[in-house]
Amino acid sequence: MLTIAEKITIKADVNKIWAFLTDFSLSLNFNRFHTKLELPAQYSIGKMKKFKIAHNFGFGNYEMVAEITDCIPPNKICLWEYCIDDKKKGFPHKVEFQIEPKGRDCILNYRVSGSYGGKVQDMSFKPILKGVIIEELLKIKNAIESSEKVPKPLTSETVKPI
Repeated sequence: MLTIAEKITIKADVNKIWAFLTDFSLSLNFNRFHTKLELPAQYSIGKMKKFKIAHNFGFGNYEMVAEITDCIPPNKICLWEYCIDDKKKGFPHKVEFQIEPKGRDCILNYRVSGSYGGKVQDMSFKPILKGVIIEELLKIKNAIESSEKVPKPLTSETVKPI
């Protein structure tokens, strides 16, 4: 079993981060292992408990189910991702996002725990997974913070002919 925990500070309100994380069509697409996401039309995390998600961990595609196991708005959401046909196949894992307000910013804690089937496989997969998690957190931070910035309005100038 391997567990990786990372965190990042995001310059945004807890509710804005929560809204982003629970919009799975956005947030889950930042993980490079996710290759396909099948969400029901008009989904809601309060009503939907399971959906399909395909992964490619570098050894082929795995059709998996993502199941919401814990949801405490607007601070914590947990998913359990496992293969549809065999819960021990691929990389069955739990994902936890937890948001901690810190002044005007928030800390987003991200934790993944699971097993690739054995200690040797887990040890070789750990640095790859850690890199993917850091990359995903940076993409989430950039997406949320860039949506906070309001562009300056364009001003029109009259050009005087010579």
